Amino acid sequence: MNARLAPSQPNGLSELAGTMVAMDDQLAHILRNMDQVGFSWEGQSLDAHSLLDRHPTDATMVNGHFEDHAPLYRQAIAQFNASPSAQAFNHVVDACKNCHLGTCPGPLERIEKRRVASGAAKRR
Repeated sequence: MNARLAPSQPNGLSELAGTMVAMDDQLAHILRNMDQVGFSWEGQSLDAHSLLDRHPTDATMVNGHFEDHAPLYRQAIAQFNASPSAQAFNHVVDACKNCHLGTCPGPLERIEKRRVASGAAKRR
């Protein structure tokens, strides 16, 4: 008999949580790309997800702090897409971190791992 692991989200992901997982996947994908020979920030882009219209796991997660910071995340994405760089990438990471500080601090350690060395074309 093989043991089965319980799913990490037994009730599935909420729309908001699913969007954040997708956001993290995009950041991680760029970090993996940085490990490739010839990596360039040019041409890198991120999807600009709307966070305010997604249903949260728990209604208490949508508070004034979240409502103030969700547009700042979209702005950071727009800036990254207009001019991709390590600095702009870290600005996106900061936008995620700053929002989570006032709403859901659980993923802060994971978010911080997405940071790259300033000006880097390689992962730190």
